[in-house]
Amino acid sequence: MVEFPLPPHLTCAVIKAASLDCEDLLLPIAAMLSVENVFIRPVDPEYQKEAEQRHRELAAKAGGFNDFATLAVIFEQCKSSGAPASWCQKHWIHWRCLFSAFRVEAQLRELIRKLKQQSDFPRETFEGPKHEVLRRCLCAGYFKNVARRSVGRTFCTMDGRGSPVHIHPSSALHEQETKLEWIIFHEVLVTTKVYARIVCPIRYEWVRDLLPKLHEFNAHDLSSVARREAREDARRRWTNKENVKHLKDGISKEVLKKMQRRNDDKSISDARARFLERKQQRSQDHSDTLKETG
Repeated sequence: MVEFPLPPHLTCAVIKAASLDCEDLLLPIAAMLSVENVFIRPVDPEYQKEAEQRHRELAAKAGGFNDFATLAVIFEQCKSSGAPASWCQKHWIHWRCLFSAFRVEAQLRELIRKLKQQSDFPRETFEGPKHEVLRRCLCAGYFKNVARRSVGRTFCTMDGRGSPVHIHPSSALHEQETKLEWIIFHEVLVTTKVYARIVCPIRYEWVRDLLPKLHEFNAHDLSSVARREAREDARRRWTNKENVKHLKDGISKEVLKKMQRRNDDKSISDARARFLERKQQRSQDHSDTLKETG
């Protein structure tokens, strides 16, 4: 694996594909994932809409339900266009990134050719459609990047941490979350939320034996625990905020309690009695003073 200029998980996926004699499906994807983001996203709103439309069209050609397959479509269509630079310009794709991907793919293909010449290289067979074997090969490498749908459009990672993630808005699967149960993703991107980027749906049985024990628990139950903890945390923050507000006003809890005690009916009655008693005492003292001076 050290020979491959790829991360370990992507190398595993490529070797799995080679063992099934379908590396042609994985090599373009691996090459595309080894370079910078190929999608151009203009700042200008008008151009942004045009770019998004072109990108959606490319995703649709890949089936509209697999971001990894979209990368393969971009690679193949650009390479076979006859004018790759113009093709990239039309589809809002970085030509320099594609050019780098072409070189990486050629390098990977040569490495696979040498690897398959070894007598101990594993050989496997698979009877099934192309799109399924592609996803199974990806699962062989990305089993640590598996997530299961939790609550609403949120997914829960199955890496032992159970972290909540959302499908990135640039994904073809964005706003299709309710149709999904299990997914794999290429990477996590943290902005205002934690996003899974480059996503495709999978089946649980493809990764069941690869996942940590967390997958045996119900993700919805885990999310309920998380919601309870969030509510308790929010309650604590609210209580602290109220206490700080009272302290800023110069009123502690004890002072508030004293004020409340002063304002109940019995306290008011007792205060009135003490006031009348003091008033009567002052009146009596005044009368005694007049008598003495008279």
